[in-house]
Amino acid sequence: MNENINIQPKKGLMLRKIGRQYMIVEASSENVNMSNVYSLNSTAAGLWEQMAAGRHTPAELADWLCAEYGIERETAIRDVGRQLDEWESFGLITADKK
Repeated sequence: MNENINIQPKKGLMLRKIGRQYMIVEASSENVNMSNVYSLNSTAAGLWEQMAAGRHTPAELADWLCAEYGIERETAIRDVGRQLDEWESFGLITADKK
């Protein structure tokens, strides 16, 4: 995945934490659609939160991952790319070239 592509969560999706579990659910108004629920580990949930807060490129997300977990940039880029590819395959994100 291009490091400078602009990534955003699909509209209407929300990250929820229930106990120690993180889930992405579709939410509209006061209703939550529980037919499509996506479970995340804490690292993926952190990436989602960063993306939702304004870090919209894989490079920005990799920088956060490096700072948060002290991993090498090459590893972070690879891991972010895999996660974004998975989210894209489930239709959870939108991607636009800058």
